[in-house]
Amino acid sequence: MTAYDDWAAAAGQSFDAVSQDGERRRVRLDSVSPAQRANGWLGYTLQFTAAPDSTLQQETYELSGVGIAEAVFLVPTGRTADALTLEAVFMVVDEEER
Repeated sequence: MTAYDDWAAAAGQSFDAVSQDGERRRVRLDSVSPAQRANGWLGYTLQFTAAPDSTLQQETYELSGVGIAEAVFLVPTGRTADALTLEAVFMVVDEEER
């Protein structure tokens, strides 16, 4: 199973997000894009939401939950009355093409 498979299986689950200064917040993995394969690379994005009053900023967070514990760079992409949205973009070597 690849990291992509782990993330895809975790869609809809909540994670603890610990910032570099130690603050802990909750985020929900709303969606995982389809994997895109090209020239030996595998690319995909993760879409998260947090509480609308969340102070999450562009930063690397230690995410943990549902069998995943990984440092992920999150970028806020918008805020509505209902949620703060964040995105993580991955481009990794495609192990299936090795």
